[in-house]
This record gives sequence, C-alpha cells and structure tokens, in this order.
Amino acid sequence: MKKVLHIFSFLFSLVVLFSCEPSRAENGDFLNGVDGTGSGSGSGSGTGGGGGTSGVVKQLKSVTAKDDTGETITYNYTYTSGKLISVKASDNSVKYDLSYDGSSINKITIVQNEGTTVTTTNFTLTYSNGKFVEAKGTGTESTGSSFKNTITATYTDNKISKILSKMVGIDSADPNVSYDMFTLQSDITYVGNNIASWKFSTAFPPMPPITMPPIIITSAFSDYDSKVNPFNTLPEAYNIVSSLYGLESTAVTGFSANNYKKITVSSGTDTQSATYTYTYDADGYPVKAVASGNLGTLSFEYIK
Repeated sequence: MKKVLHIFSFLFSLVVLFSCEPSRAENGDFLNGVDGTGSGSGSGSGTGGGGGTSGVVKQLKSVTAKDDTGETITYNYTYTSGKLISVKASDNSVKYDLSYDGSSINKITIVQNEGTTVTTTNFTLTYSNGKFVEAKGTGTESTGSSFKNTITATYTDNKISKILSKMVGIDSADPNVSYDMFTLQSDITYVGNNIASWKFSTAFPPMPPITMPPIIITSAFSDYDSKVNPFNTLPEAYNIVSSLYGLESTAVTGFSANNYKKITVSSGTDTQSATYTYTYDADGYPVKAVASGNLGTLSFEYIK
C-alpha cells in the first residue's frame, strides 16, 4: 500500500486510498486520489458557481497540478455548445466522455489506462425531477475481467449529502455468477453553500479467513473565500460519478460554492492539515492555488 494519508500538492485534492478500478482493489494496490472536481447545475451543463465577482461567467478549460516532486499533470475540459463533453488527463491515465439527452447527461464512458491494463466503464444515468438518481455501469478490462458498478446519490436540502458506489465482479467462467467486491460511500455535511465535513468510507465483503475492517477518511474544511469554486462550474452529474469512480478524481469538494483555505484530513490516528493561498483574475476566478509546506500548486485556465 502506498501512503496511508497524504495531502496532495494542489487545491481541491484529498486522500483516497485506492481508485475504483477493479484490478487495483483485487490486488490490494490502494492508490492515492489526485485531482478534485466540482458540481455544476444539476444534470446538465450549466455553471453552478454562477459568475465571478465581476459577473462574468467562465467555463473551466484546464487544471494543471504540480506536486512537491515537480511532477506535473494537466486535465483538459472540452465543450460543445456550452456542454462539457470530455475530460482528459495529459498523461492519458484517465478520460471521461459525456453524452446528453437534451440538457441532461445520460451516458458517461470512463477509460483508465494503467499502462499494462486498460479499463473501460460505460454508465447510463437516470434522474427524477431533474435530480440525479443513479448511474449504472458495466466495465471491462483489457485482461478480460468484467464488472458492474452502481452509483446512487441522496440529497438533503437540495445538496448532495450521500454518494454510494457498489462494485460487483462478474465471474469470467460463468457470466451469470457475480460477487461483491467493495462499496464506497461519501457522507457530506455543509455550512451554508460550502462543505464542512466529508467522511469517505470503504467496505469489503467478508472473505474468510480474512475480514477487512472498513477504511474511513474524514476531512474537515474551513476558512472559505467568497470567490467562485472553478470545479463548481462543472455539471453535477459528472462530478457525482467521478467523485467515486476514476483514478484521478475526488470531485466531492466541488460541491462547495467557494474555495476552502484550510483542510484537516484524519484516518485512524493519523491527522494532517494544510492551508492554501489563492491568486485571482480580474473577474474573481482563481488562477493559482499554492499549498502550504511546499506541497505544490494548482493552476487554472478558463473559457469565457
């Protein structure tokens, strides 16, 4: 296992002990999460964060993260007629392709490239009264393995308060036989329009003689600015799915309207904190975030 707890070198990034890629879970290679993304207006493509301090509305074009080792990765966002249609990492480690039914995202395809293994997952999304209900996914690996992934969300006072992801493997010898792999859950609380706490839990089914206890990471956010959270301009449905699925994304923090300046992350007896300093453009959008302790930077570009 890599680091049990690490605050990454850019703004909206939190610890995740592993990605949801099935081969990683099966092999016990629980990886740290990376980039954070946010939520926009419901199921569609609108900018949930509204305009900046000048009233100008922008869309996120790219996010470049540089960690404390100097390693850099850029996430590029592509739009058609104002709708987000793809998100791609510069190292080709992950790509999201989005399709729409009117203004609502109805399909998301995620491709994860680990070099020796490529995993492709196709999700179909459903809604009720404009709110996300479920994303049902089927996935395959280049190794021949296959699985199903179901993601659901719960709202409290019109805010996302719970996201649940259940991964089920499909027997390669008999596709009619399935088995539970693991469950991921995010529980979120707010103060006003910003996240106050996020509890990220993982649970594994009993596999005698080994029983793994749940893994729980708790994060507390505070000292928010009054500026637009760039990740909050992205579609809510995209961020719900990417918050619990995908190697490079911990999108939960994007559910906040503004940008937090302090975070404290706890797992077991290990607790770490970081603070962030922002630089803004003339319209009040962050263009750079610097983490304390030389942990790294995050740089933003926008489309007007």
